[in-house]
Amino acid sequence: MSKTTSPFKFLDAYQQKDQTIFFGREQETNALYHALSGVKHLLVYGPSGAGKSSLIECGLRNQFSDADWFALSIRRGSNVVSSVFARINDCLEEKFQLNPDSSLPLDPDLDFGKMIEQLFAERYQPVYLLFDQFEELLLLGTEEEKKDFFTRLNLLIRYRVPCRVLLIMREEFIGHLSEFEVLCPSIFQYRFRLEKMGRQGVKEVIQKTLDAPEYLPYFSIQDSTVLSEAILARLPDTQREIELTHVQVFLNELWERAQALQTKTNAPVPVMHRDLVQIDDDLERVLSSFLRKQLLALSAQYKQNQPMEVLAAMISERHTKLQMSEESIAQDLQAKGIDIPDLGPLLRDLVACRILRTLKSGLNLNYEISHDLLASVVGQNLTEEMKLRERARDVYSVYSEKKGHLSLEDLEYLRPYKAYLVYPEPLQAQIEFSEKHWKEEQLKQEKEQQTRLRQSQLQTRIATGLALFAAVALVFAIVQFFQVKTANNTISNIYLDGKIQTAHTLKVQGKYQEAINMLTDALKIPANFSDARLHKINTLKNKWRQLAMLKQTGLSKIKLLNYSDAIQDFQTMYKIDPDETINTLIQSTKKEQEVAFEKAIQEGFGMIISGRKEKARMAYEKALRIKPGHPEVIEKLKQFKDR
Repeated sequence: MSKTTSPFKFLDAYQQKDQTIFFGREQETNALYHALSGVKHLLVYGPSGAGKSSLIECGLRNQFSDADWFALSIRRGSNVVSSVFARINDCLEEKFQLNPDSSLPLDPDLDFGKMIEQLFAERYQPVYLLFDQFEELLLLGTEEEKKDFFTRLNLLIRYRVPCRVLLIMREEFIGHLSEFEVLCPSIFQYRFRLEKMGRQGVKEVIQKTLDAPEYLPYFSIQDSTVLSEAILARLPDTQREIELTHVQVFLNELWERAQALQTKTNAPVPVMHRDLVQIDDDLERVLSSFLRKQLLALSAQYKQNQPMEVLAAMISERHTKLQMSEESIAQDLQAKGIDIPDLGPLLRDLVACRILRTLKSGLNLNYEISHDLLASVVGQNLTEEMKLRERARDVYSVYSEKKGHLSLEDLEYLRPYKAYLVYPEPLQAQIEFSEKHWKEEQLKQEKEQQTRLRQSQLQTRIATGLALFAAVALVFAIVQFFQVKTANNTISNIYLDGKIQTAHTLKVQGKYQEAINMLTDALKIPANFSDARLHKINTLKNKWRQLAMLKQTGLSKIKLLNYSDAIQDFQTMYKIDPDETINTLIQSTKKEQEVAFEKAIQEGFGMIISGRKEKARMAYEKALRIKPGHPEVIEKLKQFKDR
């Protein structure tokens, strides 16, 4: 690690004080300022790494005088509504009474507008509520929390008080807002999209940064133009848009290399030059390289994978960063069976490495990964065990929605995941309930078989008794012979019945091929089959073979998003053999179709909002594959052709 701190922003956003080193966003700053003029709320969105936070905290902030700007940056925390009330109350001289546990007002009629009105009366400054990382609410919030927030937001933007709201979020999640238009109809009315910077723009930013007078105490530069071109050469030719975050991290890496050379040459300051850029440098993978380098440095002090286990606990299933307290991180690790006694020191070391940053939430201290791009890199570098835990979490989530007892196939499928992640309590209870059910079923079948066996044994004893009695007279020997033969046939038939019963059980569970194999084994038993019974067994085999084929075909169609045809196959199965297992398959496929369709529609809507029409068209085409002939989707695609 460096002896002195790097002068570059690294993963931090530019702030008001950084105006003199904030380059390349003059046009966007003016456009954002004008977009905000005369409106009460604005949706600011763009891809991760475009610099949304910097544009607002530095670019937009410096368009206002101190008298015209009092901004409150708000993150969701554990509940966005509570966070808003707590953040405003912190700034008030005359505070409102909040519940110490929930941070919600004790007065149920108190809303955002009344608190902001009080804040304005005390400060006489227009209030700006900046909801950074707003996608956290959409991805992590409960339905009740979302509805509560958008209802309150709709009231606030109609409240007569000098307050403006900026919702700042990544564009890939913008489609999730559509379901809340009914609560806040103007949510999409005012919006501003920030794009990533192109190669030429990034080159100018790098060159101006290297030449900035503010950096003279930290390094000297030999030729900023040549070095800028060398840095950009570390990008693939096909990449037209660039994450400025990657550039800042790479500048930091070059400065550390220059600092290492400074100790050898005794230069007064590190010298930045073209030869610092190495042939195997890759600007796209600079964050991965940074992460591996820092984790390697920590490996001498902490057990293998401990730092990575902490980072894995701090990302969502979509590999976005999460705000977490030390206590909540410890609880997450404990649930996974991971014990890290030195968690506090490890968190502080990760902050010192700039992998994590700290945030204040009321009186509590929270941690989060320094940037969503770095959180994504953490997700890409998970070990196989961690990935299996992630997979287990997803699987548990699906099974927790199932009602009633789980099938034997479900229990068998879930069992291997327990080695990587313990079952959540509700799922554990459901598994125990299901295992008890199937154990009772097994005992019931065993008792029935034992009853049949006792009957068979009784018949055998009777036959044996008759045989002994018949031994007195040769004439009864023939009778005894036939009775014993009948008893043996009875035993074979009982064994045969058991096989057929097991086959039926497998079939009910949807294991058609195993059921067919069981019937095939049953036919090998030496028993006297009547023509009618033999015909019945072969008829069952043919029917179940047809069901197996239809199920396999349907599942293959689902992989191709051809849900409608798959449902038809499953409905054909139900006509052939109506049972609850097939009906459940039909209903779950319909639900999966609805979820996939809605996801594609939201993606298309989000791409339209962000101006990416080609990706929007592809999303709607996907929706049409999921639901062929859907009139609204056909109309949307027709609009694309008309344009």
